[in-house]
Amino acid sequence: MTETRRPEHILVLVVEDDPILMLSLVDFVENAGCEAIEADSVAEAIRILETRPDIRTVFTDLDMRGSTAGMQLALSIRDRWPPIELLMVSSQPWDASQIPERGIVLGKPFDRRRIVAAIQKFAA
Repeated sequence: MTETRRPEHILVLVVEDDPILMLSLVDFVENAGCEAIEADSVAEAIRILETRPDIRTVFTDLDMRGSTAGMQLALSIRDRWPPIELLMVSSQPWDASQIPERGIVLGKPFDRRRIVAAIQKFAA
């Protein structure tokens, strides 16, 4: 396996309430050469974003606890922190009109290459 070149300390906030899935999402971020900051709830993610202006990308699951909390987070980010890029994963189909501007939704099961490529694109 070749080592991925690390962009200049690119931070990605990973939001996931399932500890097992969190491990996978963090692994994708690290494989993209970025540093992951973990939040296990929407409230924690908002607190982190309020204190960390250096976060450029948020990677969130839209299916947290069977609710639309992930999409609510994405919409809040778009309103409050417009420069942040949004990478979202979901097991449910989402209508393109529901996706925030500059947001990408990738389906489950995870496609490691597509996720890593999307994170690297945002980090560039």
